[in-house]
This record gives sequence, C-alpha cells and structure tokens, in this order.
Amino acid sequence: MGKLVNGIWVDWIEKAKILQKVAIQNEDGLILAVKRSEKEYTRAGKWDLVGGSLDIEDVENGKVGSGKGDDLDILVKAIKREITEETQLKIKIGSVCAVHSASGYNDQKEIFILAIGYVCKIETGQTVTLSKEH
Repeated sequence: MGKLVNGIWVDWIEKAKILQKVAIQNEDGLILAVKRSEKEYTRAGKWDLVGGSLDIEDVENGKVGSGKGDDLDILVKAIKREITEETQLKIKIGSVCAVHSASGYNDQKEIFILAIGYVCKIETGQTVTLSKEH
C-alpha cells in the first residue's frame, strides 16, 4: 500500500529498492571508479561506480522532489545528489546505459530491486574530492 509523501505518490515502501550508478567519463574517455572506505561501510574496500539508492526517507526529507507532485525527474535529482555527495563534481546526467531488475532480500523481506546505469561526461577543470565513504 502506498502513500502520498510531499505531494509524490510512493508505493514502493518496504517493497522495492531503486539503485542508481553512473559511469563518469573524462575528456579522454576514462571512467571514474571509486574504492569504498575500509571502515564502517558496506562492501568495504571494494571498487565501485558512483551512485546509491533512492530511499523513501530522501523523499520525506525533501532531498529529492519539490513536493509539488509533478516531479518526473526524481531519479535524476537523486543521482545528481549522490554524485555531488561522493565526488563534489557537478555534471549533467547523460544517457541511460543499463536497466536491470531482480528480486532480493532486505531484513529478511523479499524486495524488488531496480538498477539503473547512466553514462555522463565530466566538464574540464573539475577536481574529484571523495567523501569519507570512499
């Protein structure tokens, strides 16, 4: 059962996870890979692409969405926030390069997982500053 949160209808509470990752390319076509911190985080020490999950808390706390109920770009806003938090880069989201769905488990509950991958190019002159997560 869904509910209205900040003007956005949300029906994936405790039933789904939206995972987003982005392949950030520089002007030479090289892709940024980040290594996760060795402490305190899941998948410690593993290499990853920048990104994260969209959670109901993000919508409720106003991190994504305007609260007006007309936000069709909630996913783009969420991945841009993740990119800024993890790298301090300002980029435009490019094309979708992969979409995958599967079922999995979270706290012993079966959930639907939707994974979306994007490709984008970094503008010249920016420097990557990693978060404590990486």
